[in-house]
Amino acid sequence: MASVLRALRGTDTGLTVIVSIADEGQRDGDPHQRLTGAGVEELRRSLEALSGDGPLLRAIRRPLTIERLGRHPLGNLALASAASAFGDYSRASMWLGEQLGVDGAVLPATIEPAKMVDRKAVFELSGGRGRRRGRKVRKLRFVGERTESPEVAVEAIHNAEWVLLAPGALYRSVLSTAAVPDLAAALWSTPARVVWIANLVPDPVEAADLTAIEHLLVMRLHGVRVDVVLHDPSAELKFDAEELMRNGVESVSSGLRSRTDPSLHDPQGLRSALSSLFSSRSVRAVGLA
Repeated sequence: MASVLRALRGTDTGLTVIVSIADEGQRDGDPHQRLTGAGVEELRRSLEALSGDGPLLRAIRRPLTIERLGRHPLGNLALASAASAFGDYSRASMWLGEQLGVDGAVLPATIEPAKMVDRKAVFELSGGRGRRRGRKVRKLRFVGERTESPEVAVEAIHNAEWVLLAPGALYRSVLSTAAVPDLAAALWSTPARVVWIANLVPDPVEAADLTAIEHLLVMRLHGVRVDVVLHDPSAELKFDAEELMRNGVESVSSGLRSRTDPSLHDPQGLRSALSSLFSSRSVRAVGLA
């Protein structure tokens, strides 16, 4: 996500970023959850990635040690405190973004921290060539009384020309945001093109045994719409353009890998690839991760 945001920072893109604040099932009494009440790491990191260097940015990155609760970046504490004061994480994030001079908005995927749970079952995944085989894949679901998304986040998706699904952990990042019911419904109804910026390598923890096309099929299993897959043909996680086409998805290949770490996306490579995609129309983009 940070690579995508650095690629778009300083461009004319009207950008709204939507990230998960879900509880990923940590044990009761986890210090981070007790302290912030939500998973605010992605909110803070996204704000940092869109900020220019300055004393406030350096301050919110500074870790503080709190007795019995460990070390936490000051930005996490600021977001939690502002959310308590404003009554929700959307306004807290927008307030901190204003202080940092962020051009755009960083929003939580849910109004309140949702809890994600998963169940393992055998789902039939089709690889697009008539083959079907049983695969044990995780199916996420969101539990709790309030899993609604902020209205401003839903409106941003409806009003966008492009929606970007950022690379990241398949379950902890992509699905924990894009599969939230309100956001998934908005993805299906938006006139925007939905572009998934694919990972470069398999996730060794969450999706080590999934092929590239199976990543896409798991996203569809969760009701996530994808129109275009932006991928690097030299990446370890390889997509076949014809297979994507058979699954009704456009393939766009481009050099995206960082020279120093081939598992990471290069912001300049992403900027070039996204610029080519965006060149045909004005841009209001939404990034989900």
